[in-house]
Amino acid sequence: MRTPLIISAFIFICAIESDAADSNIYPQGAGKNIEQKRTEILQHIQERVTNSQAEITCVKTAASHEEFRACHEKYRPAPPKNDKRNQSPQQEH
Repeated sequence: MRTPLIISAFIFICAIESDAADSNIYPQGAGKNIEQKRTEILQHIQERVTNSQAEITCVKTAASHEEFRACHEKYRPAPPKNDKRNQSPQQEH
């Protein structure tokens, strides 16, 4: 009865230490001050908004299914073939 309890406590402690170690490996900001990070994030958001507005214009002016497809391909390109997020677990081996 004591063995499973000791093993569970050991696993719990290891998990806590692992999480603590991970938080030190990748510190937030990575050497940038808050203003630099804010500027980068806002610039990225503005790029996405601009891209979305261009996509809206493309779709509004499309007159056929082929033009809709061209808008989709232009503004929403297919993910890379080697992207692991799109693989099933059997394909990873």
